Amino acid sequence: MTERHHQPGFTLIEVMVALVIVALGLLAAFGQVNQTLTTASRLRDKTFADWVALDQLTAQRLLGEFPAVGNSSGETEMGRARWRYTVKIENTDFEDLRQINVSVAFADKPEQVVTSISGFLGRATRQKAAPGNQGADWAPLVAAP
Repeated sequence: MTERHHQPGFTLIEVMVALVIVALGLLAAFGQVNQTLTTASRLRDKTFADWVALDQLTAQRLLGEFPAVGNSSGETEMGRARWRYTVKIENTDFEDLRQINVSVAFADKPEQVVTSISGFLGRATRQKAAPGNQGADWAPLVAAP
């Protein structure tokens, strides 16, 4: 009979099983990294789109006039991207109040809305002049003595 010498080390099957386990672990880790990057990219885009929408809503408020019902749109750049926004001004149940809806999409994909916000803008009403304020349409703040 021949004597077998036992040599220390791993068999080919043990090495293959270890490689499969490591490959599955790396595959899962790369999948998580990819999902994290995709989520971060979407959140970045949503944040920039929200800023564009808020800018347009603020611009409507800063015009200082009661807006007419209708639609308008335009493009702007923010965060190294071109954005297309649509401003829709609608009537409400109250005569002196308008609803402003702003939707924002990438300029090259205007049909895919990234975000939309709504706000309201009221008609300024003139106040009666406070005593001592001839012709003023506002009541000044007076410090208490």
